[in-house]
Amino acid sequence: MTLNNVLKDAWEIGKKKCGFLVLFGLASAIVGSLSSRSSNQDSIKVLQKIAEGDMQGAKAMQELAKNPPMSSVDFILIIIGVLLSIYVSIALYRYVKKIVDDEDVDFKELLNSSVKVYGMFFVKSLLYGLAVGLGLMLCVLPGIYLAVRLAFVQYIAANEPELSVSETFSKSMNLTKDKFWDLLGYGIVAILIVLSGFLLCCVGYLFTAPLSAVFMGVVYKELVQESYIPESAPESSENNEM
Repeated sequence: MTLNNVLKDAWEIGKKKCGFLVLFGLASAIVGSLSSRSSNQDSIKVLQKIAEGDMQGAKAMQELAKNPPMSSVDFILIIIGVLLSIYVSIALYRYVKKIVDDEDVDFKELLNSSVKVYGMFFVKSLLYGLAVGLGLMLCVLPGIYLAVRLAFVQYIAANEPELSVSETFSKSMNLTKDKFWDLLGYGIVAILIVLSGFLLCCVGYLFTAPLSAVFMGVVYKELVQESYIPESAPESSENNEM
């Protein structure tokens, strides 16, 4: 597995499936906008005054009551946005695996199956986030290490829902064993692919964000092939007799 080969394969797949990848990018951007709604400016000013010590006690409470940091509508939209973002991620991972493996895609089946694996994907993703987050709190380096070693947890969770939590994490750890520095480099390249989309007035992001998922999907496929050990041929009866 070389970087040039992975980039070439990912680019060829990306060109063929450009339209569908852009649709995934657009869907991700739309649901992401729901989960990133900010508070109104009046609320922000009130909180800034409290932080600066200009407002205290009852007065501050009255002002916050008039200008709550987050309305109930904003809160509901954020929750909906997060839940939909997870669903789009599952569908994208499942779509990427199919196009990387050069399989036919039935979008109805793809969307329905994404709903079925939602629960376990959410649990595994949450545990992955907690592991990496705790690692980042411990001098950053442990978090980077875990992010690389567990880089394929979500991809595996979306495409192999029959695996338990421990099996999913173990599979990612086994695939990335002794490949930390290589995969760290691939991860940096994936980030650069995403960032390159912003060079085209941010519109390119709609293509480069899902393209980075294709890139990592190709990396995953190569790792699986490299780790595959064919079963040894059974010995002939003549050898057994000897």
